[in-house]
Amino acid sequence: MRWVYDQEVPSVPELVMVGSDDPRKALPLKDHIHPGSYEFVFVERGKASWEMDGALYETRSGDVFHTRPGEIHRGAFHVIEPCKFWWIILRAPEREDWLRLSPGEQTVARTALHALPRIIHTGLLPVEPFKQLQRSLQEKSEFRSMAVRQTLVQLLLLFLHPVPDERVIAEDLLRYFDRMIARIEREPSWRPTVQDLAGDARVSVSHFHRTFQSYTGFSPMSYLERTRIKEACRRLKEEAQSVTRISHELGYPSSQHFATVFKRHTFATPTEWRNRG
Repeated sequence: MRWVYDQEVPSVPELVMVGSDDPRKALPLKDHIHPGSYEFVFVERGKASWEMDGALYETRSGDVFHTRPGEIHRGAFHVIEPCKFWWIILRAPEREDWLRLSPGEQTVARTALHALPRIIHTGLLPVEPFKQLQRSLQEKSEFRSMAVRQTLVQLLLLFLHPVPDERVIAEDLLRYFDRMIARIEREPSWRPTVQDLAGDARVSVSHFHRTFQSYTGFSPMSYLERTRIKEACRRLKEEAQSVTRISHELGYPSSQHFATVFKRHTFATPTEWRNRG
């Protein structure tokens, strides 16, 4: 679930590091600092809190938290909460050819960076540029440096000059998604219908389906099924219960049906998975 790129990219010295993470439990995130560089953390799903200079900053889906060069910061209470997020560390615009911008554009960027609020709301627009940046960094193409630089400029524009995002999800619906996800992970045998969930959230089925998929990357039913399979994998590995008992406790009508669904997700039967250790 974690991806990090911290190698030098030829002709793009501005990029120090970029990565993504999707922790399912709170992880340690203690004091750290980036001399000479800005850090931007974009929360794609869930929420995360940060501490700096004694102040607490809370972010959730669609927010970007940033720190300036030399600022010591950490996760609130020294941890990062379960959420999906991307981060990028860029050297400050001190070089004359920073990101190949013109002198006038560099001046505008410096001024905007200096005045940037600690938290920027961009909506979910940065998701695709971050994914494109990941793809560009992983490929071996003669256009690699150009593609990386172009995507960095695109992300910087979204941070410095955010535009309204039609995909912004209402705060009350975001809170409902968070409660729903917490219950799915707490009760993997829970089997609501999309109609039930949309009714509880007081939105139409189509709106619920679209916004939930935008928030998580999966349809509601797919997210429920994947969560059950992840819990099944954990139990098969860590517990001695029979496959039949695990299937019943996770709400499957039969062990045969469970095995069919399990193999579709893992390319192995439950018994094969357990035997692999």
